[in-house]
Amino acid sequence: MDTTRDIGIFVGSLRKESFNRKMAKALIGLAPTSLKMEIVEIGHLPFFNQDHESDPPQVVRDFKQRVDACDAVLFVTPEYNRSVPGVL
Repeated sequence: MDTTRDIGIFVGSLRKESFNRKMAKALIGLAPTSLKMEIVEIGHLPFFNQDHESDPPQVVRDFKQRVDACDAVLFVTPEYNRSVPGVL
């Protein structure tokens, strides 16, 4: 029986040399063989536009299909002032 789980990793920093990307790659390297971990890139996605919500661009449809195929997702995000982004 195949019990491999597909885990999508979202890296919250787009910098090529970001600490978060390095952490995500380290997690991939440390994962047991039962976890297939892969970074799901977000840098190519357009900004959200509600006008396109009913008929999104192909790149968005492809992204949604990739996320739907995941058994779980993991967010690796920068820390700002000992908190997560977006928290006031």
